[in-house]
Amino acid sequence: MITTIEKLFNIVYGQREYHNKERLDGTEGDNILISSSGEDNGLFGFFDIKSKFKAPFITCPSTGSIGEAFVQNIDCSVDDNCLVLIPKEKISLEELYQISFQIRQDKWRYRYGRQITPAKLNKKKIRIEKFNISYEEYLKKFLPQKNNSLEIKENTKIKLIPLPKLCDFERKSALPQNAMNLDGNIPYVTTSSKDNGVSNFVNEESNSKGKCLTVALNGSCGQTFFQIDNFITSGDNAVLKLKGEYNPSLLFYIGFQIYRQRWGFNYYRKLSEKRLRNFMIPMPLKSNGEYDIEYIQKIVQSRYGFNKLQQYL
Repeated sequence: MITTIEKLFNIVYGQREYHNKERLDGTEGDNILISSSGEDNGLFGFFDIKSKFKAPFITCPSTGSIGEAFVQNIDCSVDDNCLVLIPKEKISLEELYQISFQIRQDKWRYRYGRQITPAKLNKKKIRIEKFNISYEEYLKKFLPQKNNSLEIKENTKIKLIPLPKLCDFERKSALPQNAMNLDGNIPYVTTSSKDNGVSNFVNEESNSKGKCLTVALNGSCGQTFFQIDNFITSGDNAVLKLKGEYNPSLLFYIGFQIYRQRWGFNYYRKLSEKRLRNFMIPMPLKSNGEYDIEYIQKIVQSRYGFNKLQQYL
Protein backbone atom coordinates (compact mmCIF):
# COMPACT_ATOMS: atom_id res chain seq x y z
CA MET A 1 0.00 0.00 0.00
CA ILE A 2 1.27 3.45 -0.93
CA THR A 3 -0.11 6.44 0.95
CA THR A 4 1.02 9.73 2.51
CA ILE A 5 1.85 10.79 6.06
CA GLU A 6 -1.12 13.18 6.25
CA LYS A 7 -3.58 10.34 5.56
CA LEU A 8 -2.19 8.32 8.46
CA PHE A 9 -1.23 10.89 11.12
CA ASN A 10 -2.05 14.16 12.78
CA ILE A 11 1.21 16.07 13.25
CA VAL A 12 1.72 18.38 16.23
CA TYR A 13 4.76 19.99 17.85
CA GLY A 14 5.96 18.72 21.23
CA GLN A 15 5.54 20.55 24.52
CA ARG A 16 6.93 24.07 24.69
CA GLU A 17 7.28 23.90 28.49
CA TYR A 18 10.24 21.54 27.99
CA HIS A 19 12.08 23.71 25.48
CA ASN A 20 14.30 24.87 28.35
CA LYS A 21 15.20 21.85 30.46
CA GLU A 22 17.25 23.50 33.22
CA ARG A 23 14.24 23.45 35.54
CA LEU A 24 14.22 19.65 35.30
CA ASP A 25 17.59 19.38 37.08
CA GLY A 26 17.16 17.36 40.25
CA THR A 27 13.67 16.11 39.32
CA GLU A 28 14.59 12.58 38.26
CA GLY A 29 11.66 10.18 38.12
CA ASP A 30 10.09 7.37 36.11
CA ASN A 31 8.57 9.23 33.15
CA ILE A 32 10.31 9.70 29.81
CA LEU A 33 11.10 12.98 28.07
CA ILE A 34 11.94 12.74 24.38
CA SER A 35 14.10 15.38 22.71
CA SER A 36 15.79 15.92 19.34
CA SER A 37 18.69 13.56 20.08
CA GLY A 38 19.55 11.12 17.30
CA GLU A 39 20.45 8.38 19.81
CA ASP A 40 18.69 6.18 22.35
CA ASN A 41 15.31 6.63 20.67
CA GLY A 42 15.51 10.37 21.30
CA LEU A 43 15.56 9.90 25.08
CA PHE A 44 16.62 13.00 27.01
CA GLY A 45 16.04 11.51 30.46
CA PHE A 46 13.64 10.21 33.09
CA PHE A 47 11.87 12.83 35.18
CA ASP A 48 9.07 13.32 37.67
CA ILE A 49 6.70 14.75 35.04
CA LYS A 50 3.36 13.72 33.58
CA SER A 51 3.35 11.81 30.32
CA LYS A 52 1.32 13.69 27.70
CA PHE A 53 1.38 11.48 24.60
CA LYS A 54 -0.20 8.04 24.46
CA ALA A 55 1.87 5.33 22.79
CA PRO A 56 2.39 4.15 20.17
CA PHE A 57 3.36 7.10 17.99
CA ILE A 58 6.34 8.51 16.09
CA THR A 59 8.62 11.41 17.03
CA CYS A 60 10.64 13.26 14.41
CA PRO A 61 13.14 16.03 15.33
CA SER A 62 12.46 19.25 13.44
CA THR A 63 15.80 20.64 14.64
CA GLY A 64 18.95 19.07 16.08
CA SER A 65 19.08 15.54 14.61
CA ILE A 66 16.60 16.56 11.93
CA GLY A 67 14.56 13.69 10.50
CA GLU A 68 15.85 11.02 12.94
CA ALA A 69 12.40 9.50 13.43
CA PHE A 70 11.74 7.02 16.24
CA VAL A 71 8.79 4.89 17.31
CA GLN A 72 7.71 5.57 20.89
CA ASN A 73 6.01 2.51 22.37
CA ILE A 74 5.76 3.87 25.94
CA ASP A 75 3.64 6.84 27.05
CA CYS A 76 5.92 9.86 27.39
CA SER A 77 6.40 13.60 27.04
CA VAL A 78 8.09 15.25 24.04
CA ASP A 79 9.75 18.65 23.84
CA ASP A 80 8.99 21.18 21.08
CA ASN A 81 12.15 20.39 19.12
CA CYS A 82 10.23 17.38 17.80
CA LEU A 83 7.20 16.76 15.66
CA VAL A 84 4.79 14.18 17.08
CA LEU A 85 3.03 11.93 14.58
CA ILE A 86 -0.20 10.71 16.19
CA PRO A 87 -2.00 7.91 14.28
CA LYS A 88 -5.49 8.85 13.09
CA GLU A 89 -6.45 5.18 13.35
CA LYS A 90 -4.77 2.19 14.95
CA ILE A 91 -1.46 1.32 13.29
CA SER A 92 0.54 -1.73 14.32
CA LEU A 93 4.03 -1.35 15.77
CA GLU A 94 5.42 -3.26 12.80
CA GLU A 95 3.92 -0.68 10.42
CA LEU A 96 5.10 2.24 12.56
CA TYR A 97 8.67 0.98 12.33
CA GLN A 98 8.38 0.79 8.55
CA ILE A 99 7.12 4.38 8.44
CA SER A 100 9.79 5.79 10.78
CA PHE A 101 12.50 4.08 8.74
CA GLN A 102 11.22 5.67 5.54
CA ILE A 103 11.16 9.10 7.19
CA ARG A 104 14.81 8.64 8.25
CA GLN A 105 15.74 7.76 4.68
CA ASP A 106 14.76 11.30 3.68
CA LYS A 107 16.63 13.13 6.44
CA TRP A 108 19.40 14.08 4.00
CA ARG A 109 16.97 16.59 2.49
CA TYR A 110 16.97 18.71 5.64
CA ARG A 111 19.54 20.69 7.60
CA TYR A 112 19.78 23.53 10.11
CA GLY A 113 18.62 26.12 7.58
CA ARG A 114 15.96 23.86 6.06
CA GLN A 115 14.06 22.22 8.87
CA ILE A 116 11.22 19.72 8.73
CA THR A 117 7.75 21.21 9.19
CA PRO A 118 4.37 19.48 9.43
CA ALA A 119 3.51 20.77 5.95
CA LYS A 120 6.65 19.25 4.42
CA LEU A 121 6.31 15.95 6.25
CA ASN A 122 2.60 15.57 5.44
CA LYS A 123 3.32 15.20 1.72
CA LYS A 124 5.83 12.39 2.11
CA LYS A 125 4.78 9.18 0.39
CA ILE A 126 4.91 5.99 2.43
CA ARG A 127 4.92 2.38 1.32
CA ILE A 128 3.60 -0.14 3.84
CA GLU A 129 4.24 -3.83 3.36
CA LYS A 130 2.72 -6.74 5.22
CA PHE A 131 5.35 -8.80 7.04
CA ASN A 132 4.97 -11.90 9.19
CA ILE A 133 7.19 -10.42 11.89
CA SER A 134 5.90 -9.86 15.39
CA TYR A 135 7.57 -6.99 17.22
CA GLU A 136 6.81 -8.58 20.61
CA GLU A 137 8.27 -11.95 19.61
CA TYR A 138 11.34 -10.23 18.15
CA LEU A 139 11.97 -8.39 21.42
CA LYS A 140 11.83 -11.59 23.47
CA LYS A 141 14.93 -12.87 21.68
CA PHE A 142 17.08 -9.99 22.87
CA LEU A 143 15.73 -8.51 26.11
CA PRO A 144 16.50 -9.95 29.56
CA GLN A 145 13.75 -11.56 31.56
CA LYS A 146 12.08 -9.30 34.08
CA ASN A 147 12.84 -10.20 37.69
CA ASN A 148 10.32 -10.20 40.48
CA SER A 149 10.48 -6.75 42.03
CA LEU A 150 11.93 -6.52 45.52
CA GLU A 151 9.84 -4.82 48.15
CA ILE A 152 11.75 -2.01 49.81
CA LYS A 153 11.87 -2.38 53.56
CA GLU A 154 9.86 0.17 55.48
CA ASN A 155 11.57 2.06 58.29
CA THR A 156 15.02 0.99 57.08
CA LYS A 157 17.73 2.79 58.99
CA ILE A 158 19.80 4.93 56.64
CA LYS A 159 23.09 6.64 57.38
CA LEU A 160 24.83 9.08 55.06
CA ILE A 161 28.43 7.94 54.55
CA PRO A 162 31.15 10.09 52.95
CA LEU A 163 32.18 8.55 49.63
CA PRO A 164 35.91 8.37 50.58
CA LYS A 165 35.00 6.00 53.43
CA LEU A 166 33.64 3.54 50.86
CA CYS A 167 35.99 3.94 47.92
CA ASP A 168 39.60 4.75 47.11
CA PHE A 169 40.13 7.46 44.48
CA GLU A 170 42.60 7.34 41.59
CA ARG A 171 43.40 9.77 38.75
CA LYS A 172 45.17 8.58 35.63
CA SER A 173 47.00 10.29 32.79
CA ALA A 174 46.83 9.15 29.19
CA LEU A 175 47.74 10.30 25.70
CA PRO A 176 44.92 11.69 23.56
CA GLN A 177 43.10 9.10 21.46
CA ASN A 178 44.45 10.52 18.21
CA ALA A 179 47.99 9.78 19.42
CA MET A 180 47.23 6.10 20.00
CA ASN A 181 46.98 3.05 17.77
CA LEU A 182 43.23 2.54 17.47
CA ASP A 183 43.51 -1.00 16.12
CA GLY A 184 43.18 -2.89 19.41
CA ASN A 185 40.90 -4.24 22.12
CA ILE A 186 41.63 -2.07 25.17
CA PRO A 187 38.69 0.26 25.95
CA TYR A 188 39.51 3.98 26.01
CA VAL A 189 37.07 5.47 28.54
CA THR A 190 36.25 9.15 28.09
CA THR A 191 33.64 11.42 29.70
CA SER A 192 31.00 10.37 27.18
CA SER A 193 27.55 9.47 28.51
CA LYS A 194 27.22 6.69 25.90
CA ASP A 195 28.48 3.13 25.58
CA ASN A 196 29.82 2.91 29.12
CA GLY A 197 32.02 5.91 28.40
CA VAL A 198 34.04 3.94 25.83
CA SER A 199 34.81 5.95 22.69
CA ASN A 200 37.43 3.69 21.09
CA PHE A 201 39.39 0.47 21.44
CA VAL A 202 43.14 0.97 21.29
CA ASN A 203 46.25 -1.14 20.91
CA GLU A 204 47.98 0.18 24.03
CA GLU A 205 48.69 -0.99 27.57
CA SER A 206 45.82 -0.33 29.99
CA ASN A 207 46.41 2.10 32.87
CA SER A 208 43.45 1.00 35.02
CA LYS A 209 42.21 -2.39 36.14
CA GLY A 210 38.58 -3.32 35.69
CA LYS A 211 35.96 -4.07 38.35
CA CYS A 212 35.74 -0.41 39.37
CA LEU A 213 33.75 2.77 38.72
CA THR A 214 34.60 5.69 36.47
CA VAL A 215 33.04 9.08 37.25
CA ALA A 216 33.23 11.88 34.65
CA LEU A 217 34.61 15.08 36.15
CA ASN A 218 34.40 16.91 32.84
CA GLY A 219 32.10 16.57 29.81
CA SER A 220 29.09 14.58 31.01
CA CYS A 221 29.80 15.54 34.61
CA GLY A 222 28.78 12.88 37.12
CA GLN A 223 28.22 10.18 34.51
CA THR A 224 29.14 7.00 36.35
CA PHE A 225 29.89 3.59 34.84
CA PHE A 226 30.97 0.19 36.11
CA GLN A 227 34.05 -0.87 34.12
CA ILE A 228 34.28 -4.62 33.67
CA ASP A 229 37.58 -4.92 31.75
CA ASN A 230 40.98 -3.29 32.12
CA PHE A 231 40.92 0.06 30.36
CA ILE A 232 42.64 3.38 29.64
CA THR A 233 41.33 6.70 30.90
CA SER A 234 42.61 10.22 31.51
CA GLY A 235 42.40 12.65 34.41
CA ASP A 236 38.96 13.76 33.20
CA ASN A 237 37.60 10.67 34.99
CA ALA A 238 37.93 9.67 38.62
CA VAL A 239 38.52 5.95 39.10
CA LEU A 240 36.86 4.56 42.25
CA LYS A 241 37.78 1.22 43.75
CA LEU A 242 35.91 -0.34 46.62
CA LYS A 243 37.65 -0.39 49.98
CA GLY A 244 37.90 -3.88 51.39
CA GLU A 245 36.54 -6.97 49.66
CA TYR A 246 35.35 -6.63 46.06
CA ASN A 247 31.56 -6.69 45.84
CA PRO A 248 30.06 -5.84 42.41
CA SER A 249 26.56 -5.29 43.81
CA LEU A 250 27.85 -2.75 46.31
CA LEU A 251 29.80 -0.98 43.55
CA PHE A 252 26.69 -0.78 41.38
CA TYR A 253 24.76 0.66 44.31
CA ILE A 254 27.41 3.28 45.05
CA GLY A 255 27.66 4.12 41.35
CA PHE A 256 23.93 4.74 41.14
CA GLN A 257 23.99 6.96 44.22
CA ILE A 258 26.78 9.03 42.63
CA TYR A 259 24.95 9.21 39.32
CA ARG A 260 21.72 10.49 40.88
CA GLN A 261 23.63 13.46 42.36
CA ARG A 262 25.05 14.57 39.01
CA TRP A 263 22.26 17.15 38.48
CA GLY A 264 24.24 19.74 40.45
CA PHE A 265 27.07 19.85 37.91
CA ASN A 266 27.46 20.79 34.25
CA TYR A 267 29.91 22.23 31.73
CA TYR A 268 30.04 25.52 33.62
CA ARG A 269 30.21 23.96 37.09
CA LYS A 270 32.60 21.06 36.79
CA LEU A 271 32.58 18.08 39.10
CA SER A 272 36.07 18.28 40.58
CA GLU A 273 37.60 15.46 42.60
CA LYS A 274 37.27 17.65 45.70
CA ARG A 275 33.53 18.03 45.11
CA LEU A 276 33.17 14.32 44.40
CA ARG A 277 34.86 13.49 47.69
CA ASN A 278 32.13 15.48 49.44
CA PHE A 279 29.38 13.21 48.09
CA MET A 280 27.37 11.41 50.77
CA ILE A 281 26.11 7.88 50.06
CA PRO A 282 22.92 6.70 51.84
CA MET A 283 23.75 3.29 53.29
CA PRO A 284 21.10 1.00 54.85
CA LEU A 285 22.06 -0.29 58.28
CA LYS A 286 21.40 -3.45 60.25
CA SER A 287 20.07 -3.26 63.79
CA ASN A 288 23.65 -3.51 65.09
CA GLY A 289 24.71 -0.46 63.06
CA GLU A 290 26.70 -2.34 60.39
CA TYR A 291 26.10 -1.78 56.68
CA ASP A 292 23.31 -4.05 55.42
CA ILE A 293 25.29 -5.40 52.46
CA GLU A 294 22.95 -8.38 52.01
CA TYR A 295 19.99 -6.03 51.54
CA ILE A 296 21.96 -3.92 49.03
CA GLN A 297 22.82 -7.09 47.09
CA LYS A 298 19.17 -8.10 46.94
CA ILE A 299 18.18 -4.66 45.66
CA VAL A 300 20.82 -4.65 42.91
CA GLN A 301 20.45 -8.28 41.85
CA SER A 302 16.68 -7.95 41.51
CA ARG A 303 17.07 -5.14 38.95
CA TYR A 304 16.13 -5.69 35.34
CA GLY A 305 18.99 -7.06 33.25
CA PHE A 306 21.34 -7.90 36.14
CA ASN A 307 21.24 -11.61 35.25
CA LYS A 308 22.82 -10.76 31.87
CA LEU A 309 25.75 -9.02 33.60
CA GLN A 310 26.54 -11.62 36.24
CA GLN A 311 28.83 -13.67 34.02
CA TYR A 312 31.12 -10.66 33.56
CA LEU A 313 31.35 -9.56 37.22
